[in-house]
Amino acid sequence: MATDQDALWRIRQSLAEEGRLGGARGSQERVPLDQGQLDDIAWRMLRAGVQPTVEAIRAVYGSGSPNRLHPMLRRFYAGLATRLQLAPLADEVPVPLRQLWLQALDLASDAVRERHDAQAEELRQRVAELERREAALERKLKRLRRDGAAPRPPAAAAQAEPAAPANPPSGDEPSAP
Repeated sequence: MATDQDALWRIRQSLAEEGRLGGARGSQERVPLDQGQLDDIAWRMLRAGVQPTVEAIRAVYGSGSPNRLHPMLRRFYAGLATRLQLAPLADEVPVPLRQLWLQALDLASDAVRERHDAQAEELRQRVAELERREAALERKLKRLRRDGAAPRPPAAAAQAEPAAPANPPSGDEPSAP
């Protein structure tokens, strides 16, 4: 029975044979993985029944910073549902399986939409709360300024204070008689 490691090795070998592992064939030079290469590797993993992860991508490509690969992998997954919806089903797929697939896509789409709507509502509530807090702080600052307890903005403070001498006398200089 083939393991995930076997599948990853086969993917790596096929990419190497195609000269798609970065740098020239046989070169020790490492070229950073780009989004297109990551997408290609991730699709090959899915076809092999392996879940694309940062570690699996690194195992196939041979290198890559998790800090760089993780956002790229997230972009791959973000576009995955759209690409799967647009992918035509083979004519050989029986009607019940087609219906089941379309149902699964609808459920997944609904779940994503619900999660997105919930996050958007949470953000709207947070923005409204921050706006309320900002308005309350501005009212308090205005009241404090009116009562003379708060510092004035720099421009207003400069106008209200007399100018200081350009060269204040220091205690080291002798005073004139």
